[in-house]
Amino acid sequence: MSTNLTIRQPEGEPIAMAFADGVFVDANTDGDHLDTDDLWALPGLADAHAHLTMTSPKDIFGITDEIMRDNMPKTAWAQVDRGVLLILDKGGCSDLTLISLDHDPNRRPFVEVAGGMIHPAGGYVDGFGVEVAPEDLVAHVRDVASKRGGWVKVVGDWPRKGQGPLNNYSFDQLREAVDVVHAAGARVAIHTMANSASEAVAAGVDSIEHGPFLTADDLSALAARGGAWVPTVVNMLDVLQMLGPDSSGGKMFQKGLDEMRNNLPLAEELGVTVLAGTDMAVPHGEVSIEAMRLREYGLSDRAATIAASTAAYDYTGRTDPFANGEPASAVFFRDNPYEDVEALTRPALILHHGTIVRDER
Repeated sequence: MSTNLTIRQPEGEPIAMAFADGVFVDANTDGDHLDTDDLWALPGLADAHAHLTMTSPKDIFGITDEIMRDNMPKTAWAQVDRGVLLILDKGGCSDLTLISLDHDPNRRPFVEVAGGMIHPAGGYVDGFGVEVAPEDLVAHVRDVASKRGGWVKVVGDWPRKGQGPLNNYSFDQLREAVDVVHAAGARVAIHTMANSASEAVAAGVDSIEHGPFLTADDLSALAARGGAWVPTVVNMLDVLQMLGPDSSGGKMFQKGLDEMRNNLPLAEELGVTVLAGTDMAVPHGEVSIEAMRLREYGLSDRAATIAASTAAYDYTGRTDPFANGEPASAVFFRDNPYEDVEALTRPALILHHGTIVRDER
């Protein structure tokens, strides 16, 4: 038996659809009816910088495989329960992050995931991720790029005592590594909090994580080749508070946040794929908070909503999520989030693989 419903997206005409056996099908006059006529539909919210094996930034210090295994089912469901139905997991302590791909699809979002975060000795938090010497970077990514998560995560820069933030890998090393990953059919994301962003863009990195010091030329280049930027404003604000505004690091972060107020409107104007990502600065499932920060820092309500939803679906090839045969997953809102992004904080109905997860109608 199928269930009929209306898919009314923020733009375009309402679509009469149905779902049966967990997928969308044509509407059927003999089916049941789920009343969504007056609600606005998105394919789901999306967090493009999540870490499903972790629960807070503190987990970066001494997390074990046992804790990672225990965290993942809980964090995955927390995302679904708030309407976050697509996750780009940008890596973790080890390749154990890939366990999310084996979890029951009905109990987790759609997920793409990087393995252990790659950095040289002294280039990130000691003991977290995978230490790879600069001269070994290309060989390492050749080994891991074909793994099933679809992503490779590189730490682009990190502060050294008395020297400030330094790039971890040379431009030539990074460019060759990106070429190797692309040849394997995967994508590269890079952590850049300082000045490695421009080299990462020039090297062809797919997704810039944080990126407070991207330039106008960088954004133009990203837009031209369909690259993505995940600003993680909530995370930047969190780190700023932790460092203190008067510290050298705090002053750098504040400068970067000030740059974002100029760069986010420019990115919208240029057509850059801006994606919302939380990086554990808020509880799992609360990517709507990042969407509101993106608006605060210069995106329109429409662009901020797209960043937290359809942009990630398009970027990962899910360009027609409501087509027949696609998983019957959607999130519905009483108010049009393109007109007020805060609507994302109030999902009225969450449907995932044909099961109603939450019903607040």
